[in-house]
Amino acid sequence: MTLSQALNKAKKGLSQKGFRGGLESEILLGFVLQKERVFLHTHAYLELNHEEEVRFFELVEKRLNNCPIEYLLESCDFYGRSFFVNEHVLIPRPETEILVQKALDIISQYHLKEIGEIGIGSGCVSVSLALENPNLSIYASDISPNALEVASKNIEHFCLKERVFLKQTRLWDHMPMIEMLVSNPPYIARNYPLEKSVLKEPHEALFGGVKGDEILKEIVFLAAKLKIPFLVCEMGYDQLKSLKECLEFCGYDAEFYKDLSGFDRGFVGVLKSFLR
Repeated sequence: MTLSQALNKAKKGLSQKGFRGGLESEILLGFVLQKERVFLHTHAYLELNHEEEVRFFELVEKRLNNCPIEYLLESCDFYGRSFFVNEHVLIPRPETEILVQKALDIISQYHLKEIGEIGIGSGCVSVSLALENPNLSIYASDISPNALEVASKNIEHFCLKERVFLKQTRLWDHMPMIEMLVSNPPYIARNYPLEKSVLKEPHEALFGGVKGDEILKEIVFLAAKLKIPFLVCEMGYDQLKSLKECLEFCGYDAEFYKDLSGFDRGFVGVLKSFLR
């Protein structure tokens, strides 16, 4: 089978399922052959060998079963860099880049040196923060040992083992004192209808409880108890009211921000006692 024939066959199947057939078939075949997409068109007449053909259509079949393309490629771009991902971690989203930028603004304004992240997942947030600010040390936790393995790979890849430290724990048990806490925790309500491909992602990284904001509120109370001056979190589009009340109750002045689609997506909290 030639490259052209393989692409056309895959494109047809993927398009019928509502995927971007042309684009995704090219991405998957390029991944199998380790070639740029343009190569597939300039060498459309080349024959695939048996192994390449089998591997390609295995990936196409997994995609037809709603496996996210990032898991098939074991890669996702975030904040201008490529990160290793697999089915044990949430796929980094563009809106979380806003969280990184908000955190960087606070770090540079107040010259912070030690911060923490709850729920590091793939490590994309902590790694991005560390690479953007060479004076930063980051302590990060995750409840999932499999997620910590993925984070560890990315930390090693970017040569940050001396600056990003990992611990398996729920939230922040027995962790060091820090100046700022960042988190993109699970915040989706348990019964919220999600796309099939999103449901392939780890549920413990998606669902925050019955209402969705339960873990976020725990994080706010925890930060207040530990008197952490700055708190930067991502949240659900419908959680502003409940989290505003929670932050106010816990002594934080909060500024909320929107995502690229105009939905409420996160907040920056500053402990009022720190401002005095």
